[in-house]
Amino acid sequence: MNQYYKVRVKVEWEDDKGKVKYRGEEYIVNALNPTDVEAKIHEHLKGSDFEISSISVTKIMGIID
Repeated sequence: MNQYYKVRVKVEWEDDKGKVKYRGEEYIVNALNPTDVEAKIHEHLKGSDFEISSISVTKIMGIID
């Protein structure tokens, strides 16, 4: 059964002066397990320098558009 996971990611980026900085981003991912979450995040952020800082199960039942 799929679940929703909250994922915190630390993303590296350069400012206008070329200085490397980091920002935190959060994502909600619908996945089978934490390994599936990692695969989906790596696909979504392909080409970026990032580090997954946490993955936690949410109590979210679904997303209604």
